[in-house]
Amino acid sequence: MSFMRGLRYVTVGLGLAYLVPIACGSGGVVGGECKEGSPPDCLGTGATAGGTGNAGGSANTSGNTNTSGNRPGDAGNGTGASAQGGDGELTDGGIFDSPLDGVADGGPPLMCLPPHDSPSHCGDCETRCIEPKPLCAPDGNGSFECVPLCDPPLIECQGQCVDPDSFKSDPDNCGSCGHECPSDICQDGKCVGARFGHIALLCMDFGAAAADSAPATLLGNALFVPTANPVHIMAYTRGASASAINRTNSLIASAAGARGRQAQISDAKTPEAVTKNLNINDFQVLLVHDLDQATPGEPAAAATAWASAKVLSSFARAGGVIVVLDGSDGTGEMNELISSANLLDGATISSQNEIVNQQLFNNAPFDVVGVNVLSPFLTSSHTCTFDTDAMPSASTIFVVTDDESGSGLPVAIHRVIAP
Repeated sequence: MSFMRGLRYVTVGLGLAYLVPIACGSGGVVGGECKEGSPPDCLGTGATAGGTGNAGGSANTSGNTNTSGNRPGDAGNGTGASAQGGDGELTDGGIFDSPLDGVADGGPPLMCLPPHDSPSHCGDCETRCIEPKPLCAPDGNGSFECVPLCDPPLIECQGQCVDPDSFKSDPDNCGSCGHECPSDICQDGKCVGARFGHIALLCMDFGAAAADSAPATLLGNALFVPTANPVHIMAYTRGASASAINRTNSLIASAAGARGRQAQISDAKTPEAVTKNLNINDFQVLLVHDLDQATPGEPAAAATAWASAKVLSSFARAGGVIVVLDGSDGTGEMNELISSANLLDGATISSQNEIVNQQLFNNAPFDVVGVNVLSPFLTSSHTCTFDTDAMPSASTIFVVTDDESGSGLPVAIHRVIAP
C-alpha cells in the first residue's frame, strides 16, 4: 500500500489501482489536531518521542572507617536513556461517499464498471484476453472483443506479422518462429548443411536439338551434376510450349541412359508450387523451361516471388542445381526472369540476341557443364547470346561464347554457389 495526502491506493482485479480518500489515523498531530473521523486531509504520525530519563544520583560518599565497622556507600544509578514513541496507526475514520467504499471499509470486492475495453475485462467483466488473442478491440457492434496481433493467415513472429509459409525457407525462423539455422540454410522447414550449388543458364531452345548434339550434352551435364540416382527434377512449365517440354524430356531421358543414370521429373505449373515444394530433401534440380508462351510479365513476377521467399538462393546453397533455358523467341522475357531471380548475384541480363548458323566455342572444357562438349559447333534454332553486365570469374564461368578467345558474348553460363 502507498500513501498520498488524503488518498490511498486500492489494488483490484489484475493489478488495477484506484486512489480513494481515507480518514485520518489515530496517531499524533501533523500541523494541527487530527482525530478519528476528521476530514481526509491529514494523516496521523507516531506518538511524541518519550522524555529523557532522569540521571542517576551521585554515588554515596564513602563511609568513614571507624571502629563500628562502617563501609563505603554504593554508587548511584547512571543517566537514563530517551524513549522514542511508536508510529500512529492509520484507521478508517468514517464512511466514504464513494463507489469504492466497500474495499476501503473491508467490504466485498469492487464492481466491474464499463467500458469493458481492456485485456483484463474485454466486452464484459469475466473475459480476459490471452494468447492467441491478447488484444482488446472494438467488435463493430458497440462492444469489445479479444483479437490476435495479426490478421490471419499472418501470425506474429518476433514483433512482426509474417506468413507461416515463410518458415519453410527462412533461416532465421526455420520450421517455427525463432528457430535459427547454424548453416543459414532452411529447406522445407528444416535446417540443412551447406554444399556447393550450381546455376546453369543456357540460351538455347532444345525443341529441335539432336540427342547427340553439343547443346544436348550441355543440358545433360547440367542436370546430372547431382550424384543422386535417380535425380529428382522439378520442372517449371507455366508458359512453356508442350512440344518443347516433350522434346526436352526426351533429351533428358537420352542423357540419363548415356550416363547410366535415371531422372524423375515433376512438373510445377504455378510459381506457388515452386515456392512451397522446392527443397533439397525432395529435389536436386530445378529446371525452368523456356517460357516463350507466357503472358507478358509473368516470368519476372514469378522470379520476384521466388527471390522474395529466398527459395532459389536457399536451394542452391543447400547443394541444389538450377537450370534455366532461354530460346529468345515468343514472349522473350527469360532475361527478366533471370535478373529478377538474382541468379547472377546482382548482375543482370538486359537482353538475349538470337543467332543463326554461327559457330560457338567451348571455352571451359574442364568445367562440369562444359565437359565433353565439342568445339566449335553450329547453332541450332533459337540459339542466342546473353547481353549481360556479369563478368567471368572463378565462380562465374562463360562456358560457351560466340568468340573463340572467350571474350565474346556468352551462350552458356555456369555459376558455382559456394557453401
